[in-house]
This record gives sequence, C-alpha cells and structure tokens, in this order.
Amino acid sequence: MTTKEKRKVSILDELLEQRGVKRRDFLKLCAGVAATLGLSQAAIPRIAEALEGSVIGPNTSGALAPTIWLELASCTGCTESLAQVDTPDIATIVLELISLNYAETLSAGAGWSLELAKEQTIEVGGYILVIEGALMEGWDGDALRIADERATDIVEHAASHADVIVCVGSCAVDGGWQAAHPNPGGAIGIQRYLTKAKAEGRLDYDLPPIVNVPCCPSNPEHVVAVLVDWLLLNRAPELTADNKPALMFGQYLHDNCPRRGHFENGEFVRQFGSKEEAKAYCLYTVGCKGPETKANCPIVRWNRRSGWCVEAGAPCIGCATADPRRAGFDWVTMNTPFLKHLRNVGFGGLTFSPAIIAWGAAGLVVAALVIHGFGMKASGRTKGGAPYELERKWDKDHPDKALCTSEAAKKCAEAQGLDCSDADANADADADADADADACAIDTNEEGGGK
Repeated sequence: MTTKEKRKVSILDELLEQRGVKRRDFLKLCAGVAATLGLSQAAIPRIAEALEGSVIGPNTSGALAPTIWLELASCTGCTESLAQVDTPDIATIVLELISLNYAETLSAGAGWSLELAKEQTIEVGGYILVIEGALMEGWDGDALRIADERATDIVEHAASHADVIVCVGSCAVDGGWQAAHPNPGGAIGIQRYLTKAKAEGRLDYDLPPIVNVPCCPSNPEHVVAVLVDWLLLNRAPELTADNKPALMFGQYLHDNCPRRGHFENGEFVRQFGSKEEAKAYCLYTVGCKGPETKANCPIVRWNRRSGWCVEAGAPCIGCATADPRRAGFDWVTMNTPFLKHLRNVGFGGLTFSPAIIAWGAAGLVVAALVIHGFGMKASGRTKGGAPYELERKWDKDHPDKALCTSEAAKKCAEAQGLDCSDADANADADADADADADACAIDTNEEGGGK
C-alpha cells in the first residue's frame, strides 16, 4: 500500500473513530451496499476502497468528491429521508465522505456565499449533481426562482460540467405532486426538460448520464447505493428504459410482497377496519398499486429495514411508477384516487377514470338503442308488430303430421286445406287457448320436429 493510500485509510479511520464506529461496522455497510447493487461478496473490498478513495476525490488536492444538491419545487422530503438517520449511522459517514459543496437545506452557509460555493464548484467541474424536486417552466421559468435566477437557467448551467446527474425522488423524475392536474406552474421532470432543451438547441454540451431514483420520498439506501456505484465504477449503474437502476426498479413490487399468498387465494381487504384487514389480507381491492409498480421496497424496506408501506397497513400508491417519458402523465395524476381499485388512464393529454369510461360507454350504447328505436318507429317498420307466418314451413311440408289443439287452430288448418280429423282427441286440452292465427301445433314424434 502506497503512502497516499495509507493516508486515505487513516483519514477514514479517524472519521469512523470520532463517531464511535468500528471498521467492522463499516465493512458491514459495504456488504449491504453490495447486496443492494446486486454484487457478490467479492466486491466488498472494492466498495470499501472506493469510499476510502473518495476522501481524496477526483483530483490530487485532497478535496472530497464534490457534490451539488439542488432543491427545486419539492417538500424537501427526500432530503429529510436521507438526513434523518440515527447516530452513529454508517450512511452519515458515507455522505460526509462526499463534499456537499451546495445544499440549500443542509449547508451551514447561506446567501451569496453559498451561491459562490456552487459557482466555483461548477467552474472546476467533475462533480455529482443531485437534483430534488420538479422544475417549473411556467411564466417563462419565473414560476420558480432561486437567488434571483430562474430555476431553469440554474439547472442548465449546473448540468454543463457535471459528471452525472442523480434525480432524487419522484418529483425530480416526472414532476410528481407539482405536475398533478391542472399543473398551472408547468412542473416537469429533470430528464424530460434537459432532453427537450437539447433537442431544441438550447444546450451546447452533451448531457451527462442521468439516473432517476424515484419514490416519495426516495429511499436513502437507493441514493447511497447509486452514489457508491458511481464512486466504485465511475459510471452509472445498469439502467431501465426510463433511466432507473435496474436492480432496484426492475421487478414488480407485487412479486416480493409478503401478502402475495393472500392475493393468490383471493383473500382481500375490501374495507379498512374490517376483520380482513386485521388478518393482513391483500390490499389490492383498496387501491394497492403493487402489481403495477416496479420497486424493491419489500426487500430494502425503510427506516433501517424496520418496515415499509404495505407492512404498515397502507396500500402501495405507486410512487415508484414515475416515468419521465410520459409527458403530462405524472405518477400522482395516474395513480389517483389512491384508495380506489382502478387507477386513471391517459389518452391524448387527458386522463380519465376507468369508471367514467365504463359509464360513458354504457351511455353511448343506451343512446344508440334509443335512437335506433325512434328510427324504427319513424320508418313505420314497427307498425302491426313483427311479421310472422300463419304456419311454419315444416307444417306446410308435412301437413299429415300437424296436430291442431284448439278450435281456432282447426279453423286455421281448414283455411289452409289441412286435415285436422286426427286432432279431435286433443281439442279439449287447449279449448281455452287464445284464438289467434298462430295456434297450430306440430306432432313431436320421432319423425317430426319441434315447436
């Protein structure tokens, strides 16, 4: 081990010791990160080396790996999720190994000095850009201004020299709550905005890799794993089609849900407070979006693996379904109402409830039938009722097999030249039958047909 490498380890050991953390606990964290990333145990030393190496950062000046955390239109829930950790918590150590040069919520500095730190970091380049919250395009970008600058200009400038962009939380991925209908402020996800700006020729640089880490709020283990993966391999992890880490958001939540067995058995909670809820039956019928949501929440869980939404008795609301490719269809609009079985559907920039679509289709069918009935009446096709034959074709072809069971039927048969003499024995059976012209019956022996 070189002198420089020993110095890296020494600095890290000092940080761990100051917070009462043993190196064995640090290596346990590395093992947890490896599991989250889907790596084998053989990768643990490399993860530890990457974290230790981040004390030096991308240059030789001894600085920490620089990071800019932009807070846009959000509730800061993702920052709270990441920052509210117990002490000593290993995730805190990992984050302190990354130089958080700019973070409006967490930085001790404020005002112009903090903005200067951000600008200097951008000038040097080679930093990790973390963005929380939606970008607002409304009113030519004036819907959101920070330090007297449009947020749209801030994001375009900050992305220019970043090594990687990490969109933390579903608001940053597709606009989230801010983009929910009717979206007066023009909220939009970061990836969609930057790719649109690039296509329109407003950016004169190639976009860095963009990693989307959804959920509301984001899971801190997901964020730490993405940052460590970048430090370890200096590249983004394997991504899905919507730029989410595949190992975290590549499998349906429903597949790993502990209530999956109740789903298979048809055992559902249909009302909160019922005995079915007390038995922890499946929540699908009260709005759970687990079968439509790809996330590993049942595996990674929350609050130091103590639980997650469904385990706490709440249905999954599909916050991980945020998709930057769906213009105008943010995860909130598409998944509401959260406690209803059917989610909304989108078409042509509009969203509809399946119930409304079903009632609308039924209304169209009823209206078509009514119009058809009035048309039949107006054309005279309904006068006198539907046309019918006085005698069926089989009776005409087999006059010797016909049986007449009423006086009216006899008259009907005689009028058509039929012999009813064989039917006298049956005349009393239907003596009270309606005297209409369709009262002829047919012999139903093995040689005949039916009525």
